[in-house]
Amino acid sequence: MYEQLLIICAMDANDLKNFIQSANINFLIGSGLSMPYLTTLGDIEKNLESLSTRVDLSPKERDLIKASIFREYFKKVMLPNLDISDRGKYGVVLNNYKDFICVWNSIMHNRCGNLRSKQLNVFSTNIDMFFERAADSSGVEFVDGFQGSVTQIFSETNFQKIVMRNSLHFHNVTELPVFNLLKIHGSVNWRVEKGMVVNDSKLEQVATIATLLDDLELMYSFVTYDDLLDNMANEAKEIVADVDYDHKGVEDFIEKYNELVIVNPTKKKFSETVIDDHFYELMRMYSNALERENTLLFVMGFSFADEHILNITQRALKTNPTLLVVIYAYDEVAYSSYKKMFGEIPNVRILSNILYAADDKSKVHPITGKYDFKTIIEQHKEIRNLIPLTFDHVK
Repeated sequence: MYEQLLIICAMDANDLKNFIQSANINFLIGSGLSMPYLTTLGDIEKNLESLSTRVDLSPKERDLIKASIFREYFKKVMLPNLDISDRGKYGVVLNNYKDFICVWNSIMHNRCGNLRSKQLNVFSTNIDMFFERAADSSGVEFVDGFQGSVTQIFSETNFQKIVMRNSLHFHNVTELPVFNLLKIHGSVNWRVEKGMVVNDSKLEQVATIATLLDDLELMYSFVTYDDLLDNMANEAKEIVADVDYDHKGVEDFIEKYNELVIVNPTKKKFSETVIDDHFYELMRMYSNALERENTLLFVMGFSFADEHILNITQRALKTNPTLLVVIYAYDEVAYSSYKKMFGEIPNVRILSNILYAADDKSKVHPITGKYDFKTIIEQHKEIRNLIPLTFDHVK
């Protein structure tokens, strides 16, 4: 006889509801939430990091491999935001984001009436457009750091705005829930113009790079992407050794790729972009959010492979005893990884779908089911149903 349980320090919907009623609400989300339409990074980060230390490669060979890794990253994570190749999977992921936003808009509206702030921070390392598109179509109040009408300019000062609604007949004022989306690693819709980050909502820069890449692939050789860096290195050596090898295509692609306002998946993230200040400021805002009294951080689809974010989170857990971090582990592998990172820190809860024998609770059995985005949303719906409807929400 097996039964399903959330562990560690099992928390049900009612437990979470009690925290949510009075806490400062924050989310940290990663690429796992955009599956199955977009893939996770896999070994891309490891390969880019290892590439910088390879002494057996010439500068041209190293550039060729780097361009090929960037091409893989661009085609799998960036281009699908512009060219929707699989409408079915895209719709599934977009609807998950919509459900999440609608559920939390209701939770934030109803919790403790007007006694608590309606602000909700979503810190994201995703560079895709799922959250923005879902928020637009959901009709919620949403801040992504841009302000303006013709030319929208990004600034960290645009966050933490309070939105109030004044009723038409009785002039009652109600604060509306606001989603602050803070994209720590930049985004495919960020573009630099005259030293400022502007909103490239139509993804024109992505389209330009895609066209350039199509042309270059017809004229120049790229390395076939492989999770094993040695295989790419061997192929790169063969390509560069050819007497007809032309390096210009690689240089052109890297130059255009570097115009993207994103943090590349390497440990030395912040030394590779001309707009370091924005990324450092967003990291500072993440740190400040965790240092606030009575803060709740939900971690979803995020592996903590980013050492900067991991270090900030671990430090905040040690210095802020009123911080509670709830981590959703996708599977048993993720659960084990989180356990190694956070050990027995008392203000961390790692939630995972695991079965155990009812007659022997010490014996844990893994199951094939994953703790995916949809499963998390279902739990959050339970929480929403436990929070009573406030009078000002009734139409």
